[in-house]
Amino acid sequence: MTENDTGGTARRPPIVARRGSRRSGRGRAAVLAAAGGVIGDRGADGTRFTDVSRASGVPVSTLQYYFGSREDLLIAAFRHECAREQAAMTSAVRASEDPWDQMVHLVRVGVADGDRPALTWRTWVEFWRAALRDDELREEAHEVYHRWRGLVQEVVRAGITSGRFRSGLNPDIASHQIVALIDGIGIPLALGDPGLPAGQGTATKMVTDAVARLLGMRPRGEPGAD
Repeated sequence: MTENDTGGTARRPPIVARRGSRRSGRGRAAVLAAAGGVIGDRGADGTRFTDVSRASGVPVSTLQYYFGSREDLLIAAFRHECAREQAAMTSAVRASEDPWDQMVHLVRVGVADGDRPALTWRTWVEFWRAALRDDELREEAHEVYHRWRGLVQEVVRAGITSGRFRSGLNPDIASHQIVALIDGIGIPLALGDPGLPAGQGTATKMVTDAVARLLGMRPRGEPGAD
């Protein structure tokens, strides 16, 4: 993945395994967040130092010092997005002691149904695309999903124990199903599908309604639900 700011991007897979030269750990959170936005807008192949410099206000020479190469910058931006979402999911679980509230918070984080959900999902699509061609990134993607499903399993188990969710659920299978529901809404969001019902929060509600049916969620006050 090489860049010529005056010419364009060489036709190579977006991520090439050259771990020895990567210095992406030197990045700053604000720069990496800006880089993630550029990746979402332009795609990994179309993201250049000059684009990130423009978005972040950091000179190209400083970006080159921080990251060493454009490839390193992209890797760091992907890892930053993974870490940001993991922190948000952990906070979502800690935000309430009620398993259903926790699940709603997790879905909201996963769906990214905020101001710019399409941009967030495009960044994730670029990460998955890169991971298809890079063994180390693929392992990191597996780890992201492992932690994501682990949090969902934790909440499902708590819901079964408390009586909020129906007994007989397999938490492992349920976690795969719930994550699949979230990822399933992500593609039309990334594409800006005009067929999706309009309105902020609508995608989250669609997924939470499906998750509630999957879990057999029992409202508070119903016998056995407290």
